[in-house]
Amino acid sequence: MSQTVQLLRHLSHAPLRRRVTPATNKVEAFNGFSQWPGFGKRGVIADNDPVEQEKAMKFNTLLTNAVAFHNALYIAEIVRQLLEKGWEIDPEDLAPVGFSQAASPNGEDL
Repeated sequence: MSQTVQLLRHLSHAPLRRRVTPATNKVEAFNGFSQWPGFGKRGVIADNDPVEQEKAMKFNTLLTNAVAFHNALYIAEIVRQLLEKGWEIDPEDLAPVGFSQAASPNGEDL
């Protein structure tokens, strides 16, 4: 019952939708990105032991966060180099950069 009420509240309240939708999109982007550095059988957790499943999920999250951090440092270095060369960079141009536009370590788009 409470889920139905929450869903109806979400559907009927535009300001709430405007606040929730971007957060949901960020989570979905992170989840999609986390499949790329996944290890093992394409992220499939073959172990039925809940402790091992939790470990695998935490390791994948840690690895994903490390790759995202590396990408952020890489982007910051590129921006620094461009600024040194006299380029003007509007912070709004960097705002959309996120998981969906991340670059892999070998320079390919994800």
